[in-house]
Amino acid sequence: MKNVRLLILLIFITVVTLTIISCNRDEKRESPTEGELTLISSEEIFPVMKIESDDFQRAYEKTKVLNLPSTTRDAVVQLLNDSVKLIIIPRSFNDEERSVIQKNEMEIDSTIIAYDAVAVIVNAENSLSQITTEQLGAVLSGSAKFWSNISGKNDQRTIVAAMGEPNSAVYEYLKTNITKGKAFAPIVYPCSTSFQILEFVQKHSNAIGFIGTAWIAQLPKGIKVLKVGDPNFKSDSTATALEFFEPHQAYIYQNFYPMRRTIFIYEHNVGRGVGLGLTSFIAGAQGQSIIVKNNLVPATMPVRLIQLTQK
Repeated sequence: MKNVRLLILLIFITVVTLTIISCNRDEKRESPTEGELTLISSEEIFPVMKIESDDFQRAYEKTKVLNLPSTTRDAVVQLLNDSVKLIIIPRSFNDEERSVIQKNEMEIDSTIIAYDAVAVIVNAENSLSQITTEQLGAVLSGSAKFWSNISGKNDQRTIVAAMGEPNSAVYEYLKTNITKGKAFAPIVYPCSTSFQILEFVQKHSNAIGFIGTAWIAQLPKGIKVLKVGDPNFKSDSTATALEFFEPHQAYIYQNFYPMRRTIFIYEHNVGRGVGLGLTSFIAGAQGQSIIVKNNLVPATMPVRLIQLTQK
């Protein structure tokens, strides 16, 4: 009888010991600075987000982060399907996505980490230096088919617009905010990557392109960025003339540049692991410094504006 009791006691001690060891291992895996994470960053902001994840890994050598570029729509789908626990995208959820979240009672945390903008680019041979949001709407809806319709000069070249595919955030932004829901004209040339947009505009003198400001630092020769003006906006109540602004950080921060966007980190079931650590890093001083150095506007740290002189 004593032997049986002793055996039971040994089994109990073994089970408790294994449970404690298992719990300790789980807690170790859930460390914000130790473990692995796979995330998806929107391709439009990937150059900056790749720097963020690389620097995070250098700061915390026991982390391993796989940062994958994809379309914004695919990133959201992967998050809602629980294929990844963290995504970084330059827009909020749309109505369809919110409906899925509410229907499935999903708890998703969001953190605003930066602001960027949709930049308008043209071939360097184009004499145009500025454009209005109304003119952009006319181009994308097809009512302005030739460059002469925009510049007023005798330029009969047909306009071709290069932008991300329908699943991209730029495409969705332009359709929602520039054409106000109207379908794009057949002049739109959908591209799978921002690099492809740059390449297309560089090779075609009649092209106009739309990219996130994260890619401005990588502009090849033969491309220039246009100033954009909104007829409904005045930076000064005493101003009478239409004002045009570059997608510079100061103008994005002040909402002078009319095509500004918000960049979010969305997390689902991220727990206390590396996802939490990466979010804290990007929202902290070091991560926001990277934001500033790469043409984006920080969202969680004070902003020091540099006075610009409009040309």
